[in-house]
Amino acid sequence: MKVTGTMINYLFVCRRKLWLFCRHLEMEHNSDKVALGRLLHEEGFQRERRKELRIDDQVTLDFIDRDGILHDVKSGLSMSQAHQMQVLYYLYVLKQKGVPNRKGVINYVKQRRKEEVELTAEKEIQVQTAMGQVKAMANQRQAPPAERLKICRSCSYNELCWS
Repeated sequence: MKVTGTMINYLFVCRRKLWLFCRHLEMEHNSDKVALGRLLHEEGFQRERRKELRIDDQVTLDFIDRDGILHDVKSGLSMSQAHQMQVLYYLYVLKQKGVPNRKGVINYVKQRRKEEVELTAEKEIQVQTAMGQVKAMANQRQAPPAERLKICRSCSYNELCWS
């Protein structure tokens, strides 16, 4: 099983969402938040030449700037830990492929804010641990119990969990 950036993100957002996603129950096509994120990605950073780079169906980079810094575009700050781990995962995968980029930037477009992320030896261990947790979650026979979280109201999986 290939771990993806989305899976790493979901691990830190909601484990039940991750489990459902790993079973190809993808609900994002119904989500207004996901549509907003796509619009921000498509409309923002028009001057960047290297937008939307895919690597082995594991990583989809929003763009790499002229200095070689990886950028990920997000709409809101509410899940910053998940965003940080996703960017660290991207940097880790790039390192495994021989690209020595150790820094990334999360662009919170609506807040006009940037957050730098650096892949250190300690962060690499965190990424490896997260990858192991994703694989373990994907191999569980039953979904984790639904937990009422702040994000549930706007989550595209809301009906699957609470109906």
